Amino acid sequence: MFTVGAIVVGLLAAFVVGFSKTALPGAALVAVPLLATVFDGRLIPGGTLPILICADLFAVAWYHQHCRWDVLRPLAPWIGLGYVAGISFFVAIGAATRSLEIAIGGIVLFIVLVQVVRLVRGAPAREADTITAGVYGTTGGFTTFVANAAGPVVNTYLVAAGLPKAEMVGTSAWFYFLVNLSKIPLYLALGSWTDGGAFFTWDSLAYDALVVPGVFAGVYSGRALFHHIPQRTFLILVLALSVGGALKLLLP
Repeated sequence: MFTVGAIVVGLLAAFVVGFSKTALPGAALVAVPLLATVFDGRLIPGGTLPILICADLFAVAWYHQHCRWDVLRPLAPWIGLGYVAGISFFVAIGAATRSLEIAIGGIVLFIVLVQVVRLVRGAPAREADTITAGVYGTTGGFTTFVANAAGPVVNTYLVAAGLPKAEMVGTSAWFYFLVNLSKIPLYLALGSWTDGGAFFTWDSLAYDALVVPGVFAGVYSGRALFHHIPQRTFLILVLALSVGGALKLLLP
């Protein structure tokens, strides 16, 4: 049913997801273009979601005590607005698989650019105001709904808030867990009530089950290396791989 190459790609993507959830929030961005070589259309975000949630469970269990709810709360209403934009997007494109691939590739490139700008500028920490929460919340809600690729957007917001590493991991763990769970009924509804196909199929779920061992390896590796990771070097590598994957989606 699945080629050896597809399973290897899935295991790699699952490992990166698990590693990112327990060590480097946002690094899971690279999993999106990787899994886009296995799935197409709505199955790209739908097929990625179970892998993300599996890793989220570990992250929440291990780092829940470090969550800064005061930083997350201002995002909530704006994430909902981003969801509305994401739902409208899926309704508008219908079954246009190529349009979705272009959109995901463009989103990935945009948020990589945001992350690069943040790295170069080294912006100082500051408390988020309503405008900042609105921009990051709406953008994060849209990108996570359409492409499961909100990592760099949320990272930028948390770094700007001045969160230390442990609080950044704990806060992002709860953010992704709650957001990813909330997408399940919306994906199911969109798949049933609109043109464009389902977000989940029995085949996609079977594939996710096959690559779950990659998540296990990733979360435990991330936890073991949490205090020893050269974060900037790893982040640069992730961004480079993400650009390559995004370009693959954009090029015909």
